[in-house]
Amino acid sequence: MKQNRFIPYGYTVRDGRTVIEHTEADIIKEIFEEYIKGASLKDIADNLTARKVPYTEKTNVWDKARIARIIDNAKYTGSDEYDAIIDEDTFETAVSTKISRQTNTVKKECDGIAILRNRVRCESCGSLMVRKVCAKRKINESWSCTNDECGCRIRISDTDLLLKVTVLLNRIIENANLIIPQGQTVKHDSVEVAKYKDEINAELGRQMPSEEFIIARILDIADRQYAESNSKQMITANIVKKRISLMKPQEEFNCAYFSDLVSYITLDNSGRVKLHTKTETEIQGEDENGGKENT
Repeated sequence: MKQNRFIPYGYTVRDGRTVIEHTEADIIKEIFEEYIKGASLKDIADNLTARKVPYTEKTNVWDKARIARIIDNAKYTGSDEYDAIIDEDTFETAVSTKISRQTNTVKKECDGIAILRNRVRCESCGSLMVRKVCAKRKINESWSCTNDECGCRIRISDTDLLLKVTVLLNRIIENANLIIPQGQTVKHDSVEVAKYKDEINAELGRQMPSEEFIIARILDIADRQYAESNSKQMITANIVKKRISLMKPQEEFNCAYFSDLVSYITLDNSGRVKLHTKTETEIQGEDENGGKENT
């Protein structure tokens, strides 16, 4: 316990080295935990004061400013001089909570990020990733894997992420064949389907065409095309290709285009983005050398 605070609360000096003061460290953990749960700075300060928890040897009075300094202090996550008392996730969550309370709002998510939420997965393990914001970092936004055993975290700004997704969407728009499952192609009309179409055209050319005959041939065509496609994936691909033909490359993220074409995206450790389309194809970002990876 120090008479005056020349080093952060939670630490002390022994044998010339700054080390954790475990009794105080427990209070640090409690402060972060209670604040994240919803307690105000004043609530926490009043509680510690009521319990007569020492701040220094001279005082056990706490106030909002002291609690705020603790929550803002990144040293508690560890550095060359200070051992970690809390993990980075806890620190970032607390700081983000503090910012949101001060402005009475969470950092605004644009429509694009709102669409991506729950559609971002970890490339390493496939688990869902969640977005976090820390104003203390150069890049405020990050995406963290929800799988504790993986623990992957990618720092990427909202602007950069949406730009990368837009580039890949434009690649699909400029080459719709990218959404065709590998090893499969969109087939042209078979001889049988072409024959049915000719029969319909011939019937329509009659003075009094038979509506029943035309409907029957339309149903025959639908059955034949379904049988020839032998794949729900290919039917979906054909539908998506028609949708893409109506699209134009975009300068900014387009929520409608994304929803029409993409099931989810994955992020890898280097921040590369991969689109997983609704036809179960993958559209990848650029590699470290700036070259396009295989799709």
